[in-house]
Amino acid sequence: MQAESTPPHRRRAPLVPVFLGLALALPFLLLFRLHPDGAFDLLALILALTGGIYLGAALHGGRRGRLVLEGVFAAVLVVLALLALSWSPLWLALGFVLHGLWDLAHHTGVVKHGVRRWFPPFCAAWDWMVAAMVVFFS
Repeated sequence: MQAESTPPHRRRAPLVPVFLGLALALPFLLLFRLHPDGAFDLLALILALTGGIYLGAALHGGRRGRLVLEGVFAAVLVVLALLALSWSPLWLALGFVLHGLWDLAHHTGVVKHGVRRWFPPFCAAWDWMVAAMVVFFS
């Protein structure tokens, strides 16, 4: 019943953020070709900072349990980024795959969030495209 009352442009809307996320990951192909070490370093920094997006949204929401949950996940991403810099870039792929799953948990409502509805599918698509590139170029 809910889907019938939703306007058609709203029902298809998740596809636009997904395609945009995929497209915005494509410049990393060039970066990997021109400067692979720099690409891995930049992606490690991005992974470490990525957890802060939902953490910031949780700070705005004010619930302690959600803040702890987002903080723990953000810390996991920082650890994975550090492992990628010191051990193997494949840790980056794991981090981005996990973050994509985290995005889907937010998008489906399993985890409450305070970000725009288009953001989780956009971010998940970007995360998984980048994870695939990391595996390919590792």
